[in-house]
Amino acid sequence: MVEYFGELLEGFAFTQNGWVQSYGSRCVKPPIIVGDVWRPRPMTVSWAAYAQSLTQRPVKGMLTGPVTILCWSFVREDLSRQSVAEQLALAIRDEVCDLARAGIQVIQVDEPGLREGLPLQRSKWEEYLDWASRSFRVSTSGLPRKHRSTHTCATPR
Repeated sequence: MVEYFGELLEGFAFTQNGWVQSYGSRCVKPPIIVGDVWRPRPMTVSWAAYAQSLTQRPVKGMLTGPVTILCWSFVREDLSRQSVAEQLALAIRDEVCDLARAGIQVIQVDEPGLREGLPLQRSKWEEYLDWASRSFRVSTSGLPRKHRSTHTCATPR
């Protein structure tokens, strides 16, 4: 969900052997955010448009959200997580708008990592949720509500 988009965005670096155990036997290779993040070109538009050309039924564009990309990556310590989330949101918004212009009627921005970014101190949750939810809203801005969907993961506390 993250490496694919990181490879298509500027500001990311990747290791060959930087595998991390996520849970159980699942291992991931998180990208490293090393600088300003931006989208140099469309990432999924040609795939979605091609799929749409093969059917009369609506094809759903699916993107990983800015907060999940942030939470599932390593970020340089001198970079503000909030600023990186805002940059990611703008890059995802560009992709969302291009998908809509290509005729994709339903666009889903997934944020399963949203809760993972919550600070351990409950007193800091409001600040985190403020900028995290704002980043999500920016990433989907410009689309009519009927065209939006999302997927989040919630665990009871």
